[in-house]
Amino acid sequence: MPKRVGADIERRFDTPRRMFGLAITRLRILRKESQFEVAAAVGCGEGYLRSIEQGKENLTFDLEYAIVDYLGMLPMSKFWAYAEDLAKKESLHS
Repeated sequence: MPKRVGADIERRFDTPRRMFGLAITRLRILRKESQFEVAAAVGCGEGYLRSIEQGKENLTFDLEYAIVDYLGMLPMSKFWAYAEDLAKKESLHS
């Protein structure tokens, strides 16, 4: 079961890493999957995926592609359009 994103955590979406993290967090939660499940499916550790979702990691393109593919958001342009729209909406609400 996916963990609820804490309401007390202030997240910013002003960099590509942070936008990527926000988008994969939302997609993962929509799919009702845990970080452990997604990490195992794409070949990284749960802690590393957590850091990616928080926008702390500058991940490789191969892992970025694997995550986006796993979440069913290929082509990459589709994913990035989603991520940018989501970040814009979140910024308006903060």
